[in-house]
Amino acid sequence: MDLIKDNLGYVITLARQYKSDILSTDDLISEGSIGLMKAAQKYDPQRGKPFVTFAAPYIRRSIEAAISRLDTQQDIRSTDESLPIGSHNNYTLLNVLEDPNAPKADVLIEQATLTEDLVSVMGVLNEREKTVISSYFGVNAERQTMAEIGQTMGLKRERIRQVRDQALRKLHRAAKKEMEQE
Repeated sequence: MDLIKDNLGYVITLARQYKSDILSTDDLISEGSIGLMKAAQKYDPQRGKPFVTFAAPYIRRSIEAAISRLDTQQDIRSTDESLPIGSHNNYTLLNVLEDPNAPKADVLIEQATLTEDLVSVMGVLNEREKTVISSYFGVNAERQTMAEIGQTMGLKRERIRQVRDQALRKLHRAAKKEMEQE
């Protein structure tokens, strides 16, 4: 362990000799440290060779292998890898790929479940109330504002609000009654 701790400075010196568009100096140092650990495992002080001289090829090979590996796989990226590569920010490829306007899968499932529940109790409503509730909450249709619903039905926005509120009260009572029966 002392061999590794005592020679990390040498790894840093070697890593700084390499330039990479893909790997940061920190990444190069990490790769060099892996080479240093391999060298420490294989080092035999009985042979009389200084550890630094023995470890240098291992460190260089490890750094060069990492650069070579990433140069050939430049287009392969993890979605949670920092951009630019090797930076320490929180901006990742996933930020670029993710559509913030797209509904999340669990939201779609929740909406579908709520829609099923709403449809199951809508039998207590008259046709006008069903139309208003379906349009307002987007049940099997695009959501609409009260003004849009009123325009479609030939009613004022205020009347649509009244019908919606009356329908919601009926739905609430029906749902409450259903829960009491269970």
